[in-house]
Amino acid sequence: MIEKVFEDVLEEELGASFVAWQDGEEKISLHGGWRDRHQSEPWTATTMAPVWSATKGPMAAALYLALQKAGMDAQSEVRRVWPELRAGRDLTFGELFSHQGGLAALDEKVSIWDYEAVIAALERQVPKWTVGAHGYHPRTIGFLADELVRRLTGATLGDFFRREIAAPGGMDVWIGLPKAEQGRVAELVPARAGSSGKPEEFYQALLRKESLTRQAFSSPAEFTGVSEMNQPRAWEAGWPGMGGVASAVGLAKFYHWLGQQSFFPEMAARQAEGMDLIQQVPSAFGFGLKFAEDGWVGHPGAGGSYGRHHPESGWSCAFVMNRFEANLFPSEKRLSLVRALSGRLLGASLTGNEMSSP
Repeated sequence: MIEKVFEDVLEEELGASFVAWQDGEEKISLHGGWRDRHQSEPWTATTMAPVWSATKGPMAAALYLALQKAGMDAQSEVRRVWPELRAGRDLTFGELFSHQGGLAALDEKVSIWDYEAVIAALERQVPKWTVGAHGYHPRTIGFLADELVRRLTGATLGDFFRREIAAPGGMDVWIGLPKAEQGRVAELVPARAGSSGKPEEFYQALLRKESLTRQAFSSPAEFTGVSEMNQPRAWEAGWPGMGGVASAVGLAKFYHWLGQQSFFPEMAARQAEGMDLIQQVPSAFGFGLKFAEDGWVGHPGAGGSYGRHHPESGWSCAFVMNRFEANLFPSEKRLSLVRALSGRLLGASLTGNEMSSP
């Protein structure tokens, strides 16, 4: 029973939710634990938390919808919208948002809080690689998407997402959290002392000062991690690549909506796969979405959250928690919920290894 699996997962969590949708209905809704480290505020279905890079799924959908409204798609050229972007002169939107554009790291040190400076630095940046190779853009991809949506619609990506997708769909997902909603946000708790991150190849590269991996995860600069993500300033900033705040109820509902959109098959078409120059392990991407070996597509977030859709079955799910883990991808324990969902609802007989890639 998936309820028992959730109970087992919750034993190692502070607070968490797991939610799944199919056929227009929320079929599974599991919640428990605490919103804060002092265990004074219960975690409920309405509890939200920063989901870090799990924001990239909503980000990609907002951008694709903006492109569609302008009569463009993944095959259109970036220079049609942003001619000043040096690296974009020979890129399609699909190539850029499958992490092939080579803009994961900036040579200029600019503050993540200075939007105009980041955009100017991106415009001047020489690509770190050419199309055909790919490497995860942890922070810069959100600024690239935001600027494109601003040029296409006149609104920030967060505002466009709220107006066109989240508000009409009743989705509790925010890219730029208003003050009125901040009372529901859980406190993130740092990883336990002494925990070693996985995969080892990634963390070895991250420790090397001059590595491309280290550069990418500090571009733009002046954001250090969990302590800052507990501040309303970060929730309000609306960073489309890493700053979203959501409940599992909202994130699962978003992926259910996304799987029903006419443009989803194009977003879910594989455009880049093989060794990831930033993550240092094999990966595969579509238009802003990451693939798992088990047929799910979506995006994980730093610390352990994730949102996913399974095109073959129509199931969507999300996991949101507040105990941060020092892993690049969600842990096997947390992914056991997806394994249980697959075994019970998809009729699949999947092993732990088959389900291990987020």
